[in-house]
Amino acid sequence: MSLPKIHREVPSWDGRRTAAIGCGAFEAVESGAAFLRETCDRLREEGYEAVVGPMDGSTWGAYRLPVWTDGSPGFFMEPAAGPHDLGAYETAGFEVAELHVSSTAAPGSRGYADLVQGLGVDSWNGEEPEKLLASAHRLVMEGFARTPFFTPVPEDMFVARYAPLLAHADPRLILRAVDEAGAVRGLTLSFPDPLRKGAVVLKTYVGSLPGAGRVMADRVHELAGELGFTEVIHALMREGIASEAQSRKFGGTVFRRYALMGRVL
Repeated sequence: MSLPKIHREVPSWDGRRTAAIGCGAFEAVESGAAFLRETCDRLREEGYEAVVGPMDGSTWGAYRLPVWTDGSPGFFMEPAAGPHDLGAYETAGFEVAELHVSSTAAPGSRGYADLVQGLGVDSWNGEEPEKLLASAHRLVMEGFARTPFFTPVPEDMFVARYAPLLAHADPRLILRAVDEAGAVRGLTLSFPDPLRKGAVVLKTYVGSLPGAGRVMADRVHELAGELGFTEVIHALMREGIASEAQSRKFGGTVFRRYALMGRVL
């Protein structure tokens, strides 16, 4: 077994000096738990106050593991884990530090297109992807700045992270929201799923104007219906934040839960 890497420079968990256990499947619950206990003991001796995992350094790398499913098929870029990973973390004394969910909803507009006066939504023309992602970078860095475990990254790293998503994208499903002055106030990255046929994955949307996210999400659902898709996946939402509440407004039904596990030392 190739044991997970230990990351010592990671975002703090509730103000504690924090390290992270990287992703990597354990061969068995007991051997995995033993590795986790030994790692926690060593990190405590080094002055760390908490450990989280699985997380490859930050939320820009792979992180989280599934903790509940209704048996639905997986989707592109969804977190995965070995069959013994959750048991190993629980046996080693880890608890849920952060919970995320994915849900599915029917296509079709819910009538939010005019929620924000003067806001227009249009689709990407398929050209200059680097320019599109540069605009998204600015909005994402601002929009997620207060999210736990979020780490700002330079534009080139962000572009490299999202370039594979655009390779699967239908430009009609990549949206931007523009105000009356012509300023970009929101961006949405969604794409036809190459694994879960008939699904559009609503991966990332961010707005700098209240209500912009819901307007763009409504347009994604409308387009999904027009293009013949059967469902819209609201992907990897942190439980308790606006995107999860918004998913419910669109009739979203949770089909998977994921956890970042944590242990205070």
